[in-house]
Amino acid sequence: MTELDHFSMPEHVSPTLEADELARLKHSLRMTVSEEMAEKIMSELPLTNLSTPAERAEWVENMSALLENTFDEETVKAIRRNCHCNENGRLEEIAGVMKELYVSAGRDLKRFVQAVNERGAGWYIEGERLFTQILTCECPMLEVAKVSESLTWCHCTAGYNKKLFEAVFETPVEVEVVHSIRQGFDECLLKISFK
Repeated sequence: MTELDHFSMPEHVSPTLEADELARLKHSLRMTVSEEMAEKIMSELPLTNLSTPAERAEWVENMSALLENTFDEETVKAIRRNCHCNENGRLEEIAGVMKELYVSAGRDLKRFVQAVNERGAGWYIEGERLFTQILTCECPMLEVAKVSESLTWCHCTAGYNKKLFEAVFETPVEVEVVHSIRQGFDECLLKISFK
């Protein structure tokens, strides 16, 4: 199995993919840092609409490096967590299905994880934390990405899963990306901590 076997395109890629990505990043920079810094970062690395997968992958590499060289690690994480997409409108749909499963498991975390695992998920509980696995990267920005030690781009997954699991469990959670497919692992591993 090659490293690219774990990357796949989502079923639907928006024709405004690049513009949407830039808008989310600019909004997050404004929220997390400042308007001035958002303008500066965005002007340094433009991304054209209808770019090729290789151009998108190169832009991700360059943007990740720019963020890492400009901000401390916690700020980079906050910026990227606020950049999560809605998976083409599916976040609420998935949250609804998972919440139904959680409710049908009597709102018991262990029974919920067992039910999810019966569907092939491979989740587990360690201490008071839930660990979830994502077996395929569907980020269209990473379709032909090279393996990278950096987790910067993948922190958007933490933001997405925070929103998802807060809807499922109806309580605040913290989500951390432990490791990712982009780093060469067979899966993305997330740690969900209850507040």
